[in-house]
Parts: sequence; C-alpha cells; structure tokens
Amino acid sequence: FQAPLIEAELEMDPTSNTEWRNMSFLAYGPTGAVSAPVVYANYGRPADFDALKAAGVDVAGKVALVRYGECFRGLKAMNAQERGAVATIIYSDPGDDGYAVGETYPQ
Repeated sequence: FQAPLIEAELEMDPTSNTEWRNMSFLAYGPTGAVSAPVVYANYGRPADFDALKAAGVDVAGKVALVRYGECFRGLKAMNAQERGAVATIIYSDPGDDGYAVGETYPQ
C-alpha cells in the first residue's frame, strides 16, 4: 500500500481546488518509505505505549497506528519514536470524529 497523501478535489467545494489543501506532513518529520509490521497503539499517549509494553507487545521496529485525539499529533510521533517505532500512522476514528458523532461534510 502506498498512501497518495492528497485528497480528491470536490466539485461542490471550491476550496478543495488549491495547492495548499490537505498538506499531509508533520513539520520537521523526515520522509521515507517503510515496510514493517503494524502495532495499534490507541491514541499514542505514553500510557498507551506503557499498556502495550505491560501486555508484552514491543513496538520497536514496527509502525505505530494511532488515532487522532487526546494529545498533539507531534507527541504521538515522538512517543512512538522514543519506543523504537520506525513510523507512525495517525488516523481519524469514525467513533471519535465523523458520522458517529454528528453530521458529516457537506451537511
């Protein structure tokens, strides 16, 4: 899988047709390609990584999959890196942000 890192333009949304839309990066984070097993790390907080360690799950050399919320996204990447993860994927969980909590775009 290779993420496109850009969202499609939407006819109904004139603001989606700009080169500045959806800048998919974390400032000062390096770019690269990684192939490694994925470990789900909840919100990527220190307590989440501590829970994984207590359960015998090592994130070293793996990709940490974390959801948005609870702490700043830069801290999620830092927390994963400090535990040896080679990359972090941050996603929006629909249970936290989306149709489960109310109307979605464009309503």
